[in-house]
Amino acid sequence: MSDAKQSQRQPVVLIIRVDSWIGAEAAVHLLKRSVTVIGVGVDSTRLDSLSAALARLTPSDDTPIGKFILCVGMLTDAALQDKVIEHISREGKLTAMINNAGAYELRNEGATPIEMWESLQRSLCESLPLLHRIRHQLRKWRSRVLNVAADDAQTGLPHHVALVAIKTAVNMLTAELALIEPRVTTLAIHPGISHPVALSTSSAAASTGTGSAANRDNLLPAGELIADLALNADHTMSGQFYMYSEPDFLKAAY
Repeated sequence: MSDAKQSQRQPVVLIIRVDSWIGAEAAVHLLKRSVTVIGVGVDSTRLDSLSAALARLTPSDDTPIGKFILCVGMLTDAALQDKVIEHISREGKLTAMINNAGAYELRNEGATPIEMWESLQRSLCESLPLLHRIRHQLRKWRSRVLNVAADDAQTGLPHHVALVAIKTAVNMLTAELALIEPRVTTLAIHPGISHPVALSTSSAAASTGTGSAANRDNLLPAGELIADLALNADHTMSGQFYMYSEPDFLKAAY
């Protein structure tokens, strides 16, 4: 394929744990920019709600809504990895991977500390085999990898030591990927949101096209920031940690 034809291919963004609030927010912003989104998640209830909400998105400024492709299952499953890779190869140019790693996956309030720790470990490690398998695509398109991080190691969470350890590992993963994959722009981003809105509130509201200018479509700015970075982050940002600070007017709204 010629360079001209390659440059015209549709941008594709892969979102790991699209059923999380930050995954859903980023998906909405990307779809409203005509980007093809391949979303991976495991929570069938939240994924059903998300898919229904995204199906109701309406175009704005004559910009057509992008294509949403859902892949349900654990990323440790080789068959699911194959499915994701097939979609990437068929749909267009892999512009970015939003790796929402190092977060609790369990919905059970009664989970034991061991179960919570195992959940965090899975969240950190399950995307690594897929990341390894798509590394050639990432290099080919000079793609971006956005690891959703946190500042827990700096602020300290005495009752969540395991979470602090995992998020620190996410930051270290960012630095390592930037070093061993110089053609890929890899950065860590801390959303910095103190009170994320519920999926049913944020993503469903996005389809209505209503809301105040301060909080357009009832979406949080952190999701828009991550979408912007997925499409536009400069290579000079690679290997760095970035933090979004939530504005006071949003904090006051909760």
